[in-house]
Amino acid sequence: MGALTDMTRSIAFLCALALACAFGMLAFRNPRLSLRAYAAQSILLGLAAFSLASGAGEPALWAFAALAVLIKGFVVPAILGQAAEASGSERAPSPFVSYPLSMLAGAGFALLSYAVVGPLAGERPAAARGFALALTLMQMGLWIMVSRRRALMQALGLLVVENGLFVAALATGFGMPMVVELGLAFDLLVAVGVLGILISRIHGVLSSADTARLNRLRG
Repeated sequence: MGALTDMTRSIAFLCALALACAFGMLAFRNPRLSLRAYAAQSILLGLAAFSLASGAGEPALWAFAALAVLIKGFVVPAILGQAAEASGSERAPSPFVSYPLSMLAGAGFALLSYAVVGPLAGERPAAARGFALALTLMQMGLWIMVSRRRALMQALGLLVVENGLFVAALATGFGMPMVVELGLAFDLLVAVGVLGILISRIHGVLSSADTARLNRLRG
């Protein structure tokens, strides 16, 4: 019982740090810092999955966690880091919504998610907290996508949504079958590769990664 309590506490601590990384992405003006925050968030969630795997004794969950740490914690940030280098030292454009308001929105998303999921906890409060975190991350990711003008930040917002789906899979079903995990990992790599190329092309054509300038291409 004591070991189970320690495991639950470690998972809760790792998830809290992952949520803090999401708030960092809302606050950071430098896209490279946001990219590092995403990498740290992915590694923390992978470590949480490792902790869950050690208590559940599910080999597939170990593989699920390893894929998360390797691909989302290292490979994906490396690919997007190359796209960030293409932007050089360009001054980051002002977001559609200010950074303080984005932080307040993030806090509102967290409060709303935990308020909605809390009454549904029943006999599985840990799973309910995990699902509330998943909802929070998905809302924050969507907010980053619509409130930021830089293409890299919009791509990171999409990846934060995917991290939320990762947490939801852990909270509701202790992972997914291996074939599904491998398929999703491959799809994620392909999608990130395409996003990296798209970001580089936008900067090459417009000399900027500000997606608002795409309006100039209208006929």
